[in-house]
This record gives sequence, C-alpha cells and structure tokens, in this order.
Amino acid sequence: MFVCGLGSCFAKSPYRQVRVLDGIDKEHSMFSRAAKDPAGMIWAVAGGELFRYDGVHVLSFAKLYPGRLPFDEIQDLTIDPWGRLWLNTRNGLLIFDLATWQFCDEQPYAQRLHQHKAIGFAEVKGDFFMATDRGEVFQITATGKEFLFSFDYTKGLGRTPVGRLFVADEEGVWLAINGRLYHYDRKREKRRLCAIPSRIFDKLEDLLPLKGGLLLRNYRDGYYIYDGRHFVLSRFRSTNENDFTNWNHWAFAEGDRLRFFHQKGRYSEHTRDLSLTKMNEGDHRLAEEILYKRLNNWQRSGDEWLLSTDQGLYAVFPAEVSFDFIECGSARGMVKQQGQYFIGGYGHLHLLSPAGGLRAFIEAPEKNYYAFFSLAPDTAIAVIEGEFLGYLQHGRYVPAPITVDLKYRDQFSTMAYCASRFDKETMLVGTANGIWKYTLRSGRVTPLLDRDGRIAGEGMRVLSIRYENGLLSFSGEDGYFVYRQMRVEKLYPLDHAHLAIYDHVCDQSKVYLATKGRGLVVLDKGTASVFRVEQGLSSNIVYQLFNYNGTIFAGTHRGLSVITQNKIYNYHIADGLPFEEFNHKALYHDDAKGKLFMGGTQGYVAFDPQELLQVAERDFAATPTVSSMHIGMRTNLFQHNYAWLQLRDTMELPRDAVMFTLDFARVNHYRQGYAMHYKIEPLMDGYQEMPVSNQINLSGMTAGEYRIFVQVSPSNTARTQTWSWLVKKPPVFMETQGFYFLLLLGAGAITTYVLFERNRRKKNEKLLRRQISSDLHDEVGSLLTGISMQADLLMLRGEAPMQESVLSIGKFSREATQMMDDIVWSIDGRNNYQGSLEDRIKFLAANMLEPLGAQIVFDVLIDYDKSLRQIVRQQVYLLFKEMLHNICKHAQPSRIDILLHVQHGELRLRVSNNGLIAHAENRKWRTGQGMANMEARVNQIGGTISRWMEQECFVIELKVPSRRSKVRWSALHKLDK
Repeated sequence: MFVCGLGSCFAKSPYRQVRVLDGIDKEHSMFSRAAKDPAGMIWAVAGGELFRYDGVHVLSFAKLYPGRLPFDEIQDLTIDPWGRLWLNTRNGLLIFDLATWQFCDEQPYAQRLHQHKAIGFAEVKGDFFMATDRGEVFQITATGKEFLFSFDYTKGLGRTPVGRLFVADEEGVWLAINGRLYHYDRKREKRRLCAIPSRIFDKLEDLLPLKGGLLLRNYRDGYYIYDGRHFVLSRFRSTNENDFTNWNHWAFAEGDRLRFFHQKGRYSEHTRDLSLTKMNEGDHRLAEEILYKRLNNWQRSGDEWLLSTDQGLYAVFPAEVSFDFIECGSARGMVKQQGQYFIGGYGHLHLLSPAGGLRAFIEAPEKNYYAFFSLAPDTAIAVIEGEFLGYLQHGRYVPAPITVDLKYRDQFSTMAYCASRFDKETMLVGTANGIWKYTLRSGRVTPLLDRDGRIAGEGMRVLSIRYENGLLSFSGEDGYFVYRQMRVEKLYPLDHAHLAIYDHVCDQSKVYLATKGRGLVVLDKGTASVFRVEQGLSSNIVYQLFNYNGTIFAGTHRGLSVITQNKIYNYHIADGLPFEEFNHKALYHDDAKGKLFMGGTQGYVAFDPQELLQVAERDFAATPTVSSMHIGMRTNLFQHNYAWLQLRDTMELPRDAVMFTLDFARVNHYRQGYAMHYKIEPLMDGYQEMPVSNQINLSGMTAGEYRIFVQVSPSNTARTQTWSWLVKKPPVFMETQGFYFLLLLGAGAITTYVLFERNRRKKNEKLLRRQISSDLHDEVGSLLTGISMQADLLMLRGEAPMQESVLSIGKFSREATQMMDDIVWSIDGRNNYQGSLEDRIKFLAANMLEPLGAQIVFDVLIDYDKSLRQIVRQQVYLLFKEMLHNICKHAQPSRIDILLHVQHGELRLRVSNNGLIAHAENRKWRTGQGMANMEARVNQIGGTISRWMEQECFVIELKVPSRRSKVRWSALHKLDK
C-alpha cells in the first residue's frame, strides 16, 4: 500500500486504481486485452477466449453467442464508438455488432477487411482508424470506411509493444513500422514518410502525438521529439538503460496536456507541444508493480484506462476526491509540532516530517498513545493508556510528573483515554474509572467529585470530554452526561440502558453523539433524533465526530459519513477511501493546511473537507443497463437476447411467451458504490431490493404492458434516480376480444340449444302423459267397468255359492278403477292448474268418509295465478289420501275438519278429527310404516309435517312451498327405495 510523506499528503492525487476483476475464475487471473463498450460492459480476452463482464457475472462469449464461433483464438480486441467489437483472430479480422448481435461481413465498413488482420487501431474524439496487414490505413465511420494511405508491411515490427505505434489526434495519423514513420495530414489529406534511426526504432515502445510533431518513447534512452524534420532526445531520461520495466512507460495525451507517470507515486503534466513545458506535478496512487512489471495491454475508454495484467484487470481513472493516506497501522491520537506530525497508536509514535517519509519515533518510549491535547504550539499533553499522561515538548517526549493523594490511590486508574482543558492550570482526564483533575504545575492528580463525594463517571470508562462555556460534558460506556453545580446528570439515554458513546461534539444548541449501535444521535433542546443506516448512514457504529462549519464528519465502522443540512453523503473504498473501518476517536484538523485527518484501522486518511462537500453536491452517473433478456415460451423453449439496442426503452415479447428474465448490469460499480431497487407495474406497489444476481423474473404472464422501474441509490448520497423500461406482450388468440366474443357466442348457442331441448322434452312429456292418461282412462276403465257389470249380473241370478266371489270381484274392480283414476289424475299435467286439487280432495273425502257418517267441514282458500308443481300436487294428494285412510282405519270421529290454503307461495293442508278422544289418555303415538312414508313424501317436496292434540281433536298439518325450492334428494332416494 502506498505510504505518503508530508509533501505528498498535501499534493493533489487525481488518479487512482481499482482492481475490477481478480480473474476469469479462481484459477485464471491473466488478462491480455480489455475494452469497454458504449453500454458500460467490459469485454476481455484471456487465454485466447473472449469474455464479457457486466459488473455481476463473467460470461464466455461462447455461451452468449447462439451459433458456432467463427474463430479459435483471439489475439487483439478493441471497440469502436458505435458498439462494434473488432477482433483480431488467427482466422483473420472479425467484426461483431453488439447492437444486432451478429457478425458483420457484408456491411460497407467490413467488406474485404475480415479476410485480413489489423496491426493497429486508433481513436480520437469519435474518429476511428485502423491499419491492416495489407499495408492500408482506413478511417471507419458508422456506415462505411474511407481509405487514407498505404504503407510497406513486408516485414512488420517483429514484436508487440505494450504501448502504441499507431496513434492519431485531431491533426493527423502516425504509424511507425519497418524503421519508417508515416504521417497523414488529415486537413491536407497528404501522407509524409521519413526513416527512423535504428537506434531509436529498435527500442521504440510508444508514440504520443504533439501539436506540430510527435513524441517517441525509447525504453533505452527516453523520449525523442520529432518536429517534422529531426529526432531530438528530450530531457526525460531513464535512470537504468535497457530496462523498460523500471522506467515509466505509461503516459497519455489528454486535450492539450501530456501526463507522465513516474516512479515513487509521482506524475507530471506538460503542454502537448514541442516545448513540453511543465504545467503541474503531483502524486498518483497507481501501484508500481502494475505500471512497470505486469502490464500486458492498456486501452482507454472514456476517461478511464483498462489495464490488462497477469494478476487481474485494473481500471485507472480520475479521482473525485483527493484522499491522502498515511499507512501507519491502527491510528490513535495525532498532533503537529514544528511542522511535523506525531501519530499515536500501539508501540512507538510515528513521525511524518516535512521532507516526506514516515518513520518510527524511537526517541519516545513504546506506549499506547491514545490522544493528544495541545497546550501551546510547542507543547502538548499525551494521553497514554496505562501511563496516564506525558508531555510532547519541542518534538521531544517528556514524562509527566504524577502525584496522587494517598486516599485516592485505590480508586485512581492510569488507563487514560481523553483529556480537555478545565482552566489555565488544570486538565480533565477521562480514565477507566471516571474523570480526574491534573494540575499542570505540580502534577497533582485528584478526582472530580460531585456533592455526594462520588467521582464523576465513577466505574465507567470515559471516552470523550468537552469543557465549553463553563459546561462540562462527557460520554462513555454508559451514555452521555453533563456535570454542573457539582451534580452529574445523565442526558442520554434517559432510561437505565447502558449505551457506549465514543465521541460527542457540541454545536450551539445541538449535541451530536457517536454511539455503538444506534448510529448518530442528535440532541436538540431536550429532543433526540437519530440518523441510522435506514436514513442513509454508513453504519450504526460511529467512533469519531468532527464539526466543520456546521457539517458533521463521522468516522463509522463501514466508511466515512458526512451529515449536512439533514443530508447524508457516504464514502467507501469504491469512492477512493483507502480503508473503511474507523475504530477510535482519532482526529486532527490542520488549520494552516486546511486538512482533516481521520484515523482508522490502517492509518490516517487526510482530505480537504471543503472539497469533499463540493464533490458531494455533484450529480452521479450510475446508469442501470439491461445486459440480457431470456424469454420462456409455451413450448418449453427459451429465447435469449443480448443485443444492446434491442434491450433499451421498449422490449416486445412473442405472443406465446409465458415468462421472461431481465439481467441488469452493474456498470462502473467499481468506481462508485450504489444500490439498486426495482418495481414492476402493475404487479408491485412498492420497490424491492435488487437480488444479488441482479436478475428480475416474471412468470405466468398475461397479455398487456409491464413497466419496469429501476431505482439507483449511490452509497455516498441519499438522492436517487429512476429509469424505466416498457415490456409489451401481445395477446394470443385466446386472449383477444374476438376469442371472447366467439366464446360468448358459443356459450349462448349451447344454452339456447339446451333450453330448446328441455322445452321440447317437457312438451313431449306432457303429450305422453296425456296420451297415457287417456289410454288408461279409456281402455283400462272400460275393461274394469265391464268386469263390474258382469259381477252385478251374476248377483241378480241369485246363486248362493257364487255371491261371495262375485262380491269380491266387484269390490276389487271398483278399487282398481279408483286407483287407476287416481293415477290418471296425478300424471295428467292439465290438473296442475287452479281448482283441480280442491275438487279432487273434496271428491276423495266424500267417497272415503261418507260410510263413517261423520260431519265433514271444508275450509278452502285457493289464491295463486300459476300452476302447482306437478310433484307437489301428486304428493299432497297422496298424503291427504293417507291421512283419510288412517282416520278410516284407526278413528271413529263424529266430526272431520279439512283446511286447504294455497297463498303467498305456500300450500297448507290441515286435517283434524275427534275420533281419538276416548283413547287419548291411555295410548301413545307411535310411528308406523304409513307415517314413515308420509314423512319421506314431505321431505321429497321440501315441506314439513306436524301433529298434535288441540281442543280434544287430533290434528295433522302439512306445509309445502308451492313454488320451486331445493329438493331434498336424500329423502327422494329413500322413498324410491
């Protein structure tokens, strides 16, 4: 890790590196080429194979491309401004269009090129050039190509430099090959040729175009300047001859400047002209082992460079914030004396001198220097864990005299953690057992007591002390307290909970508390508000706080948080922070340099707070991109789409699609950390966090439009931005209005046919019943009447032996006639109408009850305008007949009352008689087969039957719904059995 000295701590650090990929997998870490497409996805070559990295997955091109690959090995790769891959393979040059996901052979810009190889590519401000092994240089456009000039390619270079020997700028195109230098003037459209001295060409590694000339890097001698006529060695020299691995070989042109990256973390900027005037100098964070030893290739994409190495893929880009880093291990207190920085920690102090370089300050003993408090520019109190206090005077450590009164020695603790000025002669020191006073002149140590004689904060490790405007406040393992009028008052938390508070700062009426587990607590006029992870804080564990003009800088367990005007900005490794874990109240603000130092597990990070605030207010540009779409069909087949243009804004699905999957890329995530959430309308009401796979799945799709929203929330701000995609699925025939119309039409036709058939069957049934009833009445009735008449004739003859048989024949024939008449009446549908049931009941009562000689009283009320249901009429008649049969068989009544009411949708039949009066007291009712049959018939028609004694009469009553009701099928089955 880079260790900066004093000079480098305060220099700008505009470039930094990030390891984008460790390798293709755990076993393969070497990259030979890499480039970024317009969608932000990285294409890399490793082991001769082509891979795509979308920020989530590394996928082989062989898996992405549906057909057979037309190459075996890839040697070179670049991407033009229009999203086309230019692949140098053993089989020649191949061009693959990412927008259409197809290889291009017949397009105007590809014709005749795919049969040969490219020896170089160059790009400047959207203009793209290529040189082929046929000795031709072309300018490629979006739709075609233009021939510029030819060159001699009989021999070639014979080796592959890491740098570029084919370059271009706004003025011209340069090519160095076969000891010759070709220059094409783009304005005049003319080619110039000159010879390159063999001493220069043999060690040539790089070309950098200048205004009015060219800069050639020779890794043996340094840089040569070509002014159009002569090659002149510049003042840039290599310290070691013939060793390109230890002298900078990475420089680039940007606008009107040249930037050179040197050893030991230094870089310089020069004018991009023949004078090479130095404009600026500073530090970079680029690891030297990448720049000088392991680099296979580098390509520029936008404002960043992709470095392909044997140990992973790296990105180099301008840093948003200049975080300087002092790598000194776990940091504690810090103080500045005589222009030098003394850094505390475990063991020796670290000394950072103005000349640069960090060393152990062995002049001071090895102790745990927890904090410092400046008494004067050349004097500071050192708070030491286990030794209480010491002095740092004029850059020298001096032990502090310590005298503890005898009565307090048992309570005194040498484990000191913080200190504050109490008055001119007294310091307050927070220890493992409360707060103690230290007299500077005498070294006398006494406890800070309250009115009850207890030590302020007794039994608690005090971690921070503030004495401002006559008010003493302190925090520790049990919470936040104030000491006034010799009383200790706990202000947070107000309950009896123990909450570790590592640091606190006061700002007018507000107090900010750095807590362990509750985040940042703000006390304002008796009310407490909390900033937690849910509100955007990096972590709920906060160790250190610094107030910079009302803005709070908080070192947390997972990064740096900045709280200003109720807005929270966070910084992590991806934002240039060298480490994320701040684990102690280690702070120092250098007013003279305008730098804030914040310590953590790996050392101190230094930055300009004002610069950090300015960067925080900038907009971010983390744009989500759909990397692929997978569609599941009804036939269990899948369609895969990776074409960049077809995955933008609106996506059309096939009619028979039943599910689809969208894979989202995490572009530039290594440059800026951010979270992603998604929502699908109309299926989801709120946003959900994007899964780790960055994949959205939707199954069981119906026809319609689905709007997919993706919300991006950068880790260093609470602001969010939202993008959306429209997914359309046209309906299949079964989901169209035409299908539903045909379905309704078919249902209507079927219903009409069923009703027609039912009505036809009913009519046929009625005709059949009428026919049966007529036939029974005419044929069977005539036959039975004839039998009865023959029996009567026999009776007139008077033969005594035959009279008894004749009487039986007559009786049975008359009964058969009556039964046949009942059957005919019940099955004839014409008897369902008003009056028929009334007449039949009266006729039946007269025939059956007349021999009893009893008085018959009818109460009939018929009020309905529709026919009775035939089953109701049949069963009521049979029930009534059974009632009369029981009266004739078991009773000797003198009076019989018959009530028949049909009204309000109900039929009520009640029969009462006084024939059981004499025996009512001595007999119990019993249920015989006749009564069981009656109950079964009642259940069949959905009615109720009841019986009781009333005014010396036995009453049986039947109630039946005269209109349609639910039939009790169980009773019907029972009756049928």
